[in-house]
Amino acid sequence: MSLDSVKIKGRVLYLTEDSTLLDAQLGGKNLPYDADRALIGNISTDELTPGWVCYYYDETLARYCLVGLRGGTVKRDQIKDGGFGVIVSGISKGCGSSRETAPYSELKAGVQLVIAKSIEKIYRQNAQNIGLLTSTDFGLIVRIEKGEAIPVSEFTKGLDPISASIVEHGGLFAYNRARLKGETNPPAITTAARPMTLSEKILAAHVIRDARTGVTGVPAVKPGDAFFARTDVRFSHEYVTPMAESLFVAEMGKDATVTDPASVWAFRDHLTFLDLVMPKAHRDMGLKEQAEKLATVQEDFTKRQGVKLYGEVHRDGKLVGSEAICHNKVIEEIALPGQLVAGTDSHTCMAGALGCFAFGVGSPTWRTPGTRRTSA
Repeated sequence: MSLDSVKIKGRVLYLTEDSTLLDAQLGGKNLPYDADRALIGNISTDELTPGWVCYYYDETLARYCLVGLRGGTVKRDQIKDGGFGVIVSGISKGCGSSRETAPYSELKAGVQLVIAKSIEKIYRQNAQNIGLLTSTDFGLIVRIEKGEAIPVSEFTKGLDPISASIVEHGGLFAYNRARLKGETNPPAITTAARPMTLSEKILAAHVIRDARTGVTGVPAVKPGDAFFARTDVRFSHEYVTPMAESLFVAEMGKDATVTDPASVWAFRDHLTFLDLVMPKAHRDMGLKEQAEKLATVQEDFTKRQGVKLYGEVHRDGKLVGSEAICHNKVIEEIALPGQLVAGTDSHTCMAGALGCFAFGVGSPTWRTPGTRRTSA
């Protein structure tokens, strides 16, 4: 069921350039809205959740929200325990890598809305997928502080129809549940036959016309068309599989099963030799044991879901490597020309060398049977 309006609860946190004011807010002081207040810009996803935080994959991420912010002002649990419902910052919120842990840490820390002068595309879409609202309208702050219920339409301005509907439903999983039940449908692709690039031809062949029957294919697509597409190959490595599992179970239930597991592959390759390179400071924080859980969770998931796992290789009782590196294995043995490939790895696009349309995606998108995509 889609939402018409939302009431934002909690305090407003202004990520100010003045560290004294920032520290005061974290200590419990509320600041009045000031349009001229200098705000920190270019807050990267690495500042929201530094690389070492990504060994966590569930609601624990809330404890580490913004601990990497420049200046070291924000400490563990301060955002989660601060009662903040809104976080406000300057330009380019969410720049850097596409890690989904960043907006997820904010959401699970109790934040409902992120306001910034500009918001990076991937961060914004990751936020939409998990139900974290975003806006560049600073006028909302005064309305929120007055206790006004904000129409959801304020958060869908300028979005394509699918993205807008995802926001209205509170996230990608909720939207897909409604879509697969036939309660909502993206607009039909009506683009007439036209000359297309190879990528456009592949996408056109994979457009999902009816989520309930699984019918795919349209005559043509063009730049700007928004649709879901049926993927031929889906894969994930151990850095991301556990978070995907956590989101999947939280949204779909512990007994939910993966659609078409034969089209899904999992890889243990990113952290295989972590034991050799992890610094002592991280070991002392218990991160070695936490990182090892990523492999355990991934293996458990693949066994339960019937997914092929390329794991580690041991010889004479010693770890000597991985069975395969995800993006390499996909182009060597799995993907075929003309297929649509989605993986949780930035090198997924390597499959383009085979004549595939291949791209990196995040946890919720990878786990859904149809991948949201706008043709380029």
